[in-house]
Amino acid sequence: MNAPFALSSPAESRAAAQKLWEEVCWTALAKMLDELTYEEVLVPEAEGEGRYVLPLASGVTWRFEAATGAWGNLLTRSGTIRREPEGAPSPLQFTLDARAELGMAPETLATFLRELSNTLRQDLVLRQKTAGLSADRLLDLPVHVLHGLLEGHPKAVANKGRLGWGAEDAARYAPESAEPFSLLWLAAARTNCRTGGEGDEAAFLTQQLGESEAGKLLSRLADKGLCLETHTLIPVHPWQWDNVIQQAYVGDLATGDLVFLGSFGGRFVAGPSLRTLTSIDRPGAADVKVALTILNTSAWRGIPGKYIAIGAALSDWLEGIVASDELLARHVTILRESRGIWYRHPLFGQMTDAPYQHGETLGVIWRDSASARVGPHRRACLYAALLHPDADGRPLAVAHAQRAGMAFEDWLKRLFEVSVVPLYHMLCRFGTGFIAHGQNITVVLERDVPAGIAIKDLQGDVDLVNVPFPEQAGLPDEVRAVLPSKPPAYIVHNIQTAHFVTVLRFFSSRLAACGVLAEDRFYALLSGVLQAYLKAYPDLAERHRMFDLFNPAMPRVCINKVRFAIGYGDAAQRPLPALGTDLLNPLICGENVT
Repeated sequence: MNAPFALSSPAESRAAAQKLWEEVCWTALAKMLDELTYEEVLVPEAEGEGRYVLPLASGVTWRFEAATGAWGNLLTRSGTIRREPEGAPSPLQFTLDARAELGMAPETLATFLRELSNTLRQDLVLRQKTAGLSADRLLDLPVHVLHGLLEGHPKAVANKGRLGWGAEDAARYAPESAEPFSLLWLAAARTNCRTGGEGDEAAFLTQQLGESEAGKLLSRLADKGLCLETHTLIPVHPWQWDNVIQQAYVGDLATGDLVFLGSFGGRFVAGPSLRTLTSIDRPGAADVKVALTILNTSAWRGIPGKYIAIGAALSDWLEGIVASDELLARHVTILRESRGIWYRHPLFGQMTDAPYQHGETLGVIWRDSASARVGPHRRACLYAALLHPDADGRPLAVAHAQRAGMAFEDWLKRLFEVSVVPLYHMLCRFGTGFIAHGQNITVVLERDVPAGIAIKDLQGDVDLVNVPFPEQAGLPDEVRAVLPSKPPAYIVHNIQTAHFVTVLRFFSSRLAACGVLAEDRFYALLSGVLQAYLKAYPDLAERHRMFDLFNPAMPRVCINKVRFAIGYGDAAQRPLPALGTDLLNPLICGENVT
């Protein structure tokens, strides 16, 4: 097991440790200033020539230098941040200085400081692990290792809060630790389960675990006097077993509705979402998504039961429409959710108004491994990995283009053609939208050239337009009844907000900051690719107007200020984002490029 990260240092290395801490703090402070200004929580005053001052009600003033981004957002130069009166560049102290402006109740502020402290600690771990790693070294890492080094949600200022985990938990289970661990298995009475997926369960387990491990698991089931006719088999995260299951399901464990079987199936490592695990002993086996009752980036990370029964049928339908459409068939892979199980809590299951996390503590989804689906000579990496900076601060996308022997603008246009265009075409042709943030969309690279995308997280991150589309005629009624149905003006933001603002906003600013490509040129290239698509599909002109990506104004969706306002109290539903003033759409600015 990785030793827990420790802040203490030998005397001779304290200066280096102090420098590392200051770098982490400056980076976090710049992100806070940028995102909280973007969300209109903070209102810095311009002093000219890119200099800003932020006088606070506490009497403290913060000064910094920043450029203005394509979305009207600030891009703070981290090393320029200064506090008056003089003090260390601490985002924790900044939070207290700006207490009045942030508007948090005392109990919210205290818990937010814990979230932010947890985030800074793991940022230190990441900074140590990635120090000096060139782009080539990063790209030569196995994909699951690279994914463990990613920075996390770009908009959430406390994106590694992980409330519920301690230092040892992070060392054992966090993606940046890359520590392999095994899953525990329970036999669960089928009468208490909601299941999805068809086919023989024993055969499925053999496919996923291998004949030897599946045989051991099934033998243990038989040794307990149980069989698959009465019980199904659920893998459980070891942290969840220790901290939630044994206590919350004490009655079920006592009566035999839940039976502990032991550890089977080899070793897994966590991905950036924490609860999605990749097998390192059986490459190509399905990823396993399990419940984790910890609070991270605004929500508890459980497995809701709502979508479990439709996962396989929705996968089938999506694969069918992809295969039926020439553009989608060339560029899109659906990462199927082949099987799912959700266990109903005997008490909370009787409460329709219970806080949502209590009903999401025990469940599993098996989902296709992207690496197994994309084929030979191809690499499947999360879109977020393209934005990850190398030792020189350049996004890894730049290194991919260099390895491919392509001019970066040509490489970027190709990326837009195989990612943004298919997502938009899926919306226009089939009225189906995906929440396309950097962890939901996997980019498929063939010898470093963008070749397509793989789409995942079908349970909860797929929406239907609420306008009748003949192309949806084959969608099973039971799937339609469960999926959210949204007006065109809302569902288009699965692309605009989830992808353009949440992913491309950070991509374009990093490219500009390192001198690779100006932001106006970035969005001109994107605009040109989209305009070429519109011309190529005149039969969808009405749908293009329905889902207008070139509207001059776009909603400003805010996630941090919601937590500041509502606090950390329990609620029956996940928190919804807040809205600010409208954004000006950078797609309509500058020249179009074909």
